[in-house]
Order: sequence, then structure tokens, then C-alpha cells
Amino acid sequence: MNQRKIKQSFHLICLILAGLMPFHVSLAETENVPLFQKNSHFDYDIYWSFLKIGSAQLSFHDIEIPKSTDKKYEVRFSVKSNELVSAIYPIESHIVSSLIISNDQIKPSIYTKNSNEGGKQSDSIVRFNYQLNQITEEKDETLLQPIEITKDLQDPLSLIVAICQNDFQIDPIFQQDVSDGGQIISIRSSYLQSETIKTQLGEFRTEVIDIDPQRLRGVFKKSPDANVVLYLSEHSPAIPLKLKSKVRVGSFYAILSGGIYQGNPIKGKQIESPQKPLTPIQGLKRRFKR
Repeated sequence: MNQRKIKQSFHLICLILAGLMPFHVSLAETENVPLFQKNSHFDYDIYWSFLKIGSAQLSFHDIEIPKSTDKKYEVRFSVKSNELVSAIYPIESHIVSSLIISNDQIKPSIYTKNSNEGGKQSDSIVRFNYQLNQITEEKDETLLQPIEITKDLQDPLSLIVAICQNDFQIDPIFQQDVSDGGQIISIRSSYLQSETIKTQLGEFRTEVIDIDPQRLRGVFKKSPDANVVLYLSEHSPAIPLKLKSKVRVGSFYAILSGGIYQGNPIKGKQIESPQKPLTPIQGLKRRFKR
């Protein structure tokens, strides 16, 4: 098992499943679509080729702000390697996006990331200061050069909300500026087709979204033919059911394994087991019973 490939696979999960995806956030399109209720969460199994290498969770939380008319909403994402991978190269990452809801607008406020890769700890906190119109990042206790906030800028996790609220039948192509404290990037994505997929929780009808990864950092720069595909359920807001990608280091996917959606356990359509062909004796018995 290659440490470098394992590390890059987890970097892909953190970049993509955490929401580094290009979706334009329009208030007119999303104001009538509900948010995920508090304590909604989605659990995922992560595979590199056919080998399970870890798990991830995406969760949503309402946070009360004392003596304020604004509301605070948190999106949390965590990913961890399993025992097999951890024995070689342990990886664990926790990301939190704190959002402010004011006048029906959702804006990123603070974005934190704490990760441990192979025993090396790294911590960063990104602050979105709208009064100064700038983003500041403190990484491992070092304050980095601030960058200017652009219009409709999102952090990676805040895009999850926008993704799941969007109607892809109306707007099949999207462009969005995103930053996690580093360079601001703009990525294009497009609706491909509808498709039924199978999960541990049953079958789901999905909308298949193709994401252009070429401006994402890391392994995508070394894979000019890389592709990223996201599968969203037909709920409103939608559930991210599956993410898959193929890059130079191999292929990986993350697929829903459990969770709570709007207060209820997530269940898909029951998958019918294929009928086994009758043996010659069973066939004769059935004929004589007629």
C-alpha cells in the first residue's frame, strides 16, 4: 500500500466532499428551499479502488447567538483513515464552517481546519471580515497575507448548503468563486443526467453532476484527464449520495452508508434480490403441482 497515494486520496476527499465545488449561490433560487435541520448528518465510506480506506461525516447544526437577530449555522466535516491505513499512515481531519444568516442571506464567517497526517499536526483558522472586505488566515500560529473578498465568495463547506438547495433542472451550469483562505478559484460544473445508484441504504434516483477539477489544488494539477462526479438525491434539499473521481494515482469514491435527514433515518428504495434459477428437480415439482 503506497503512502503517497493514500495521502492524495484523502486530500481529494477533503477538497471535494467538503464542498470545494462550483455552485452559484442566488438568493432568488434558494430562499424557498429549507436548510438541513439541526443534527442532520450524512455518513460515508471511502474507497480507493476496491479497498476501503476510511470514513467521513458531514453534519449540520443551528447555533444560538445571544441577544442577536442574526442566526448562526455550522457545517462540520470530518474524515478519518481506518485501522488498516492508520497502521501505515494515519490521517484525521476536522473542518468547521461557521455561517451567519442575516436577512435571508448566508455568509461564511469563520472556517477552521485541524488535521493530522502521519503524526504531523496542522491547524488553520480563516476569518471573513466584511467590514474590512478581506479574508485573513492564521496557519499553525502564523498570520498569512490577507486577500480581498470578492462578491458571493464562499468557503468550501458553505457550498454544501448551496449545492443541496439548487435546482439543476433549471440551471444546469454553474460558476462559483471559492476560498479556504488561500487563492480564490472559480470552477465550472454541469448537470449530466439522471441515474439510479445502489447504496447500503437502498436505491436512490440521482442527479449526476460533472465537476471541472482543473483549478483545484494538489493532485488534480498532475492529472490533466482527471474527472470528478457527484451524485445528488432528488430530495429538497438534496442529499450528497456519492462522489467518485479518477486521477493519475488511481480511482476513489465515497458513498453514503448511513445518516439522519430532517429528523429521520435515511432510507432508499429496497433493492430486490435477483431470483435464483430453478434446478431441474424444482422445475419438475412446480410442473406436477399445476
